[in-house]
Amino acid sequence: MMLRADAGIEMFSDSNIHAVAELAKACFTTPWSEDIYRRELDNPQSVGFVCMIGGEAAGFIHCNFVLDELTLNTLCVAEKYRRQGIARALWAAVTEMMQGVCSVCYLEVRESNLPARTLYESLGFTQNGYRPRYYSQPDEAAVLMICNL
Repeated sequence: MMLRADAGIEMFSDSNIHAVAELAKACFTTPWSEDIYRRELDNPQSVGFVCMIGGEAAGFIHCNFVLDELTLNTLCVAEKYRRQGIARALWAAVTEMMQGVCSVCYLEVRESNLPARTLYESLGFTQNGYRPRYYSQPDEAAVLMICNL
């Protein structure tokens, strides 16, 4: 699926990090603060991309890596932009950047988040663990997933 013509994928920067933090607030019960995302701008082991549409953050992805292991911390798309290929485009931007650097990616996802789990499976992730009571607000288990890059 091609991204719509007015959508652009860009790396996290001073100019878009506020929009990233605002989208995180809209999507998550316990989002990272803007300060945390700003600190990630200076972290050499941090990778973040945002999809901007008309000056608005339509979606973003944030990962960290150590040695050859990538951890997908956050992937979200604003509700009105879901099912338009944005999450896939963001994942593609990360995997292209990390090609030859990382060989595996890990993530945790809420057990009840079936749309996200379905997306991750379609991207090549498989379940490799389970953590009861990992999340709060509400209390919920995490499904651990892995993908060879």
